[in-house]
Amino acid sequence: MVGRHTKGKKGERGVDLMARMFGELIGAMDDNEDDLLGDLFQGAITYGEDGQYFTPDGVSRLMAQISVDPEARPSAGKPIYIHDPCCGTGRMLLEASKVNPHAELIGQDIDPRCVKITAINLGLRSRYGWVICGNSLSGETQFAYRIGSLFHETPNGLRRGVIREAPIDQTPVATIARGTRGAAQELFEEKAELKTPSLEHVPTIIEVPQWLARLEPGLAAAGRTEQVSTAPPCESQLTSSQEPEEPRKQQTLF
Repeated sequence: MVGRHTKGKKGERGVDLMARMFGELIGAMDDNEDDLLGDLFQGAITYGEDGQYFTPDGVSRLMAQISVDPEARPSAGKPIYIHDPCCGTGRMLLEASKVNPHAELIGQDIDPRCVKITAINLGLRSRYGWVICGNSLSGETQFAYRIGSLFHETPNGLRRGVIREAPIDQTPVATIARGTRGAAQELFEEKAELKTPSLEHVPTIIEVPQWLARLEPGLAAAGRTEQVSTAPPCESQLTSSQEPEEPRKQQTLF
Protein backbone atom coordinates (compact mmCIF):
# COMPACT_ATOMS: atom_id res chain seq x y z
CA MET A 1 0.00 0.00 0.00
CA VAL A 2 2.85 2.40 0.81
CA GLY A 3 4.60 1.58 -2.45
CA ARG A 4 1.96 3.47 -4.43
CA HIS A 5 2.95 6.70 -2.66
CA THR A 6 6.74 6.51 -3.03
CA LYS A 7 6.95 7.84 -6.57
CA GLY A 8 8.22 11.33 -7.24
CA LYS A 9 10.81 13.68 -5.84
CA LYS A 10 11.86 13.14 -2.23
CA GLY A 11 10.04 15.58 -0.01
CA GLU A 12 7.07 15.78 -2.38
CA ARG A 13 6.03 12.13 -2.41
CA GLY A 14 2.81 10.93 -0.88
CA VAL A 15 4.63 9.33 2.04
CA ASP A 16 6.43 12.59 2.75
CA LEU A 17 3.19 14.58 2.65
CA MET A 18 1.50 12.11 5.00
CA ALA A 19 4.30 12.46 7.54
CA ARG A 20 4.16 16.25 7.32
CA MET A 21 0.38 16.26 7.67
CA PHE A 22 0.57 13.96 10.69
CA GLY A 23 3.06 16.28 12.35
CA GLU A 24 0.83 19.29 11.75
CA LEU A 25 -2.12 17.34 13.16
CA ILE A 26 -0.25 16.61 16.39
CA GLY A 27 0.70 20.27 16.69
CA ALA A 28 -2.90 21.36 16.16
CA MET A 29 -4.09 18.90 18.81
CA ASP A 30 -1.67 20.40 21.30
CA ASP A 31 -3.21 23.82 20.72
CA ASN A 32 -6.84 22.67 20.48
CA GLU A 33 -8.64 19.95 22.45
CA ASP A 34 -11.49 19.67 19.95
CA ASP A 35 -12.04 16.64 17.73
CA LEU A 36 -10.19 17.88 14.66
CA LEU A 37 -10.10 14.49 12.97
CA GLY A 38 -13.84 14.07 13.45
CA ASP A 39 -14.56 17.47 11.93
CA LEU A 40 -12.34 16.67 8.97
CA PHE A 41 -13.90 13.23 8.52
CA GLN A 42 -17.47 14.54 8.64
CA GLY A 43 -16.98 17.76 6.70
CA ALA A 44 -14.58 16.69 3.96
CA ILE A 45 -14.88 12.89 3.57
CA THR A 46 -18.31 11.47 4.40
CA TYR A 47 -20.52 14.60 4.12
CA GLY A 48 -23.00 12.99 6.50
CA GLU A 49 -22.93 9.60 4.77
CA ASP A 50 -25.72 7.33 6.08
CA GLY A 51 -26.77 10.10 8.48
CA GLN A 52 -23.36 10.08 10.15
CA TYR A 53 -23.27 13.37 12.04
CA PHE A 54 -21.20 13.44 15.20
CA THR A 55 -22.39 14.94 18.48
CA PRO A 56 -21.26 18.56 18.88
CA ASP A 57 -18.46 19.16 21.38
CA GLY A 58 -20.67 21.24 23.68
CA VAL A 59 -23.34 18.51 23.88
CA SER A 60 -20.67 15.84 24.47
CA ARG A 61 -19.21 17.92 27.30
CA LEU A 62 -22.63 18.37 28.91
CA MET A 63 -23.51 14.67 28.72
CA ALA A 64 -20.17 13.72 30.25
CA GLN A 65 -20.66 16.13 33.14
CA ILE A 66 -24.15 14.83 34.01
CA SER A 67 -23.43 11.11 33.56
CA VAL A 68 -19.86 10.51 34.79
CA ASP A 69 -19.01 10.40 38.50
CA PRO A 70 -15.81 12.42 39.04
CA GLU A 71 -15.23 10.83 42.47
CA ALA A 72 -15.31 7.19 41.32
CA ARG A 73 -12.05 5.28 41.76
CA PRO A 74 -10.90 1.73 40.93
CA SER A 75 -11.22 -0.68 43.85
CA ALA A 76 -10.11 -4.25 44.56
CA GLY A 77 -8.08 -4.30 41.39
CA LYS A 78 -11.15 -3.69 39.23
CA PRO A 79 -10.98 -0.73 36.83
CA ILE A 80 -13.76 1.74 36.18
CA TYR A 81 -15.14 1.41 32.66
CA ILE A 82 -16.84 4.12 30.63
CA HIS A 83 -18.43 2.47 27.60
CA ASP A 84 -19.73 4.27 24.51
CA PRO A 85 -21.46 1.64 22.28
CA CYS A 86 -21.54 3.96 19.23
CA CYS A 87 -18.50 6.14 19.83
CA GLY A 88 -18.06 7.68 16.37
CA THR A 89 -14.68 9.43 16.56
CA GLY A 90 -14.50 9.29 20.36
CA ARG A 91 -15.84 12.71 21.36
CA MET A 92 -17.91 11.42 24.26
CA LEU A 93 -14.98 9.39 25.57
CA LEU A 94 -12.61 12.35 25.41
CA GLU A 95 -14.99 14.52 27.40
CA ALA A 96 -15.65 11.71 29.90
CA SER A 97 -11.90 11.31 30.49
CA LYS A 98 -11.72 14.99 31.46
CA VAL A 99 -14.41 14.49 34.12
CA ASN A 100 -12.80 11.34 35.55
CA PRO A 101 -9.27 10.63 34.32
CA HIS A 102 -9.11 7.46 36.46
CA ALA A 103 -11.62 5.61 34.28
CA GLU A 104 -10.69 3.26 31.46
CA LEU A 105 -12.43 4.11 28.20
CA ILE A 106 -14.23 1.65 25.92
CA GLY A 107 -15.41 2.76 22.50
CA GLN A 108 -17.27 0.66 19.98
CA ASP A 109 -18.50 1.54 16.49
CA ILE A 110 -19.61 -0.31 13.38
CA ASP A 111 -17.59 1.91 11.02
CA PRO A 112 -13.92 0.81 10.90
CA ARG A 113 -12.83 4.30 9.86
CA CYS A 114 -14.37 5.81 12.97
CA VAL A 115 -12.75 3.12 15.10
CA LYS A 116 -9.30 4.02 13.79
CA ILE A 117 -9.93 7.74 14.31
CA THR A 118 -11.03 7.07 17.88
CA ALA A 119 -7.87 5.07 18.53
CA ILE A 120 -5.75 7.96 17.21
CA ASN A 121 -7.70 10.51 19.24
CA LEU A 122 -7.25 8.55 22.46
CA GLY A 123 -3.65 7.60 21.76
CA LEU A 124 -2.43 11.10 20.92
CA ARG A 125 -4.06 12.44 24.08
CA SER A 126 -2.50 9.78 26.34
CA ARG A 127 -5.81 8.12 27.23
CA TYR A 128 -6.10 4.47 28.28
CA GLY A 129 -8.80 2.22 26.92
CA TRP A 130 -10.10 -0.07 24.21
CA VAL A 131 -11.63 0.59 20.81
CA ILE A 132 -13.61 -2.19 19.14
CA CYS A 133 -15.00 -2.38 15.63
CA GLY A 134 -18.32 -4.18 15.73
CA ASN A 135 -22.08 -4.05 16.02
CA SER A 136 -23.08 -3.24 19.60
CA LEU A 137 -26.61 -4.63 19.10
CA SER A 138 -25.84 -7.99 17.51
CA GLY A 139 -22.52 -8.51 19.33
CA GLU A 140 -20.58 -9.11 16.11
CA THR A 141 -16.98 -7.83 16.28
CA GLN A 142 -14.22 -7.49 13.66
CA PHE A 143 -11.09 -6.16 15.36
CA ALA A 144 -9.98 -4.21 18.41
CA TYR A 145 -7.26 -1.84 19.56
CA ARG A 146 -5.66 -1.42 22.97
CA ILE A 147 -4.82 2.19 23.74
CA GLY A 148 -2.13 3.16 26.24
CA SER A 149 1.62 3.25 26.84
CA LEU A 150 2.00 -0.51 27.17
CA PHE A 151 4.62 -3.16 26.50
CA HIS A 152 3.55 -6.03 24.26
CA GLU A 153 5.09 -9.03 22.58
CA THR A 154 5.75 -8.94 18.84
CA PRO A 155 7.47 -11.35 16.44
CA ASN A 156 10.51 -9.07 16.72
CA GLY A 157 10.56 -9.02 20.52
CA LEU A 158 9.12 -6.82 23.25
CA ARG A 159 7.87 -3.48 21.98
CA ARG A 160 6.25 -0.46 23.52
CA GLY A 161 3.42 1.26 21.71
CA VAL A 162 0.47 3.57 22.19
CA ILE A 163 -1.95 1.81 19.82
CA ARG A 164 -1.78 -1.92 19.24
CA GLU A 165 -4.14 -4.62 18.02
CA ALA A 166 -5.76 -6.79 20.65
CA PRO A 167 -7.69 -10.08 20.57
CA ILE A 168 -11.44 -9.65 20.81
CA ASP A 169 -11.80 -12.13 23.67
CA GLN A 170 -9.41 -10.07 25.81
CA THR A 171 -11.42 -6.86 25.53
CA PRO A 172 -13.83 -5.74 28.26
CA VAL A 173 -16.64 -5.87 25.68
CA ALA A 174 -16.47 -9.66 25.77
CA THR A 175 -16.90 -9.56 29.56
CA ILE A 176 -19.79 -7.11 29.27
CA ALA A 177 -21.43 -9.30 26.61
CA ARG A 178 -21.17 -12.41 28.79
CA GLY A 179 -22.71 -10.54 31.71
CA THR A 180 -25.54 -9.29 29.54
CA ARG A 181 -26.25 -12.76 28.16
CA GLY A 182 -26.26 -14.15 31.71
CA ALA A 183 -28.73 -11.54 32.89
CA ALA A 184 -30.98 -12.20 29.88
CA GLN A 185 -30.86 -15.96 30.53
CA GLU A 186 -31.91 -15.45 34.14
CA LEU A 187 -34.77 -13.21 33.01
CA PHE A 188 -36.07 -15.85 30.58
CA GLU A 189 -35.84 -18.54 33.25
CA GLU A 190 -37.87 -16.40 35.66
CA LYS A 191 -40.56 -15.89 33.02
CA ALA A 192 -40.69 -19.62 32.31
CA GLU A 193 -41.35 -20.33 36.00
CA LEU A 194 -44.40 -18.06 36.09
CA LYS A 195 -47.68 -19.94 36.50
CA THR A 196 -50.07 -20.07 33.60
CA PRO A 197 -53.31 -18.08 34.08
CA SER A 198 -56.29 -19.91 35.55
CA LEU A 199 -58.94 -21.21 33.11
CA GLU A 200 -61.79 -21.21 35.65
CA HIS A 201 -63.42 -18.06 34.31
CA VAL A 202 -63.04 -18.87 30.63
CA PRO A 203 -66.55 -19.28 29.09
CA THR A 204 -67.49 -22.68 27.64
CA ILE A 205 -68.53 -22.77 23.98
CA ILE A 206 -71.65 -24.95 23.40
CA GLU A 207 -72.29 -26.31 19.94
CA VAL A 208 -75.88 -26.04 18.63
CA PRO A 209 -77.36 -29.48 17.77
CA GLN A 210 -78.26 -30.09 14.13
CA TRP A 211 -81.96 -30.73 14.90
CA LEU A 212 -82.19 -27.30 16.57
CA ALA A 213 -80.48 -25.67 13.60
CA ARG A 214 -83.10 -27.25 11.27
CA LEU A 215 -85.91 -25.72 13.33
CA GLU A 216 -84.46 -22.22 13.06
CA PRO A 217 -86.06 -21.36 9.65
CA GLY A 218 -89.49 -22.46 10.93
CA LEU A 219 -89.15 -20.42 14.12
CA ALA A 220 -88.16 -17.39 12.10
CA ALA A 221 -91.20 -17.77 9.83
CA ALA A 222 -93.51 -18.11 12.84
CA GLY A 223 -92.05 -14.96 14.29
CA ARG A 224 -92.74 -13.04 11.09
CA THR A 225 -96.38 -14.27 11.07
CA GLU A 226 -96.87 -13.08 14.61
CA GLN A 227 -95.47 -9.68 13.72
CA VAL A 228 -97.91 -9.36 10.80
CA SER A 229 -100.94 -10.31 12.95
CA THR A 230 -100.03 -7.80 15.64
CA ALA A 231 -99.29 -4.95 13.22
CA PRO A 232 -101.53 -1.81 13.56
CA PRO A 233 -104.40 -1.49 11.01
CA CYS A 234 -103.82 0.61 7.94
CA GLU A 235 -106.07 3.55 6.86
CA SER A 236 -108.35 1.31 4.73
CA GLN A 237 -109.22 -0.78 7.80
CA LEU A 238 -110.27 2.19 9.92
CA THR A 239 -113.97 2.50 10.78
CA SER A 240 -115.96 5.68 10.68
CA SER A 241 -115.47 6.15 14.41
CA GLN A 242 -111.73 5.87 13.92
CA GLU A 243 -111.35 8.52 11.26
CA PRO A 244 -108.13 10.43 11.67
CA GLU A 245 -108.30 13.89 13.04
CA GLU A 246 -107.49 16.86 10.88
CA PRO A 247 -104.01 18.21 11.38
CA ARG A 248 -103.90 21.00 13.85
CA LYS A 249 -103.40 24.45 12.41
CA GLN A 250 -100.80 26.83 13.74
CA GLN A 251 -102.34 29.43 15.98
CA THR A 252 -102.30 33.00 14.79
CA LEU A 253 -100.05 34.99 17.00
CA PHE A 254 -100.90 38.47 15.67
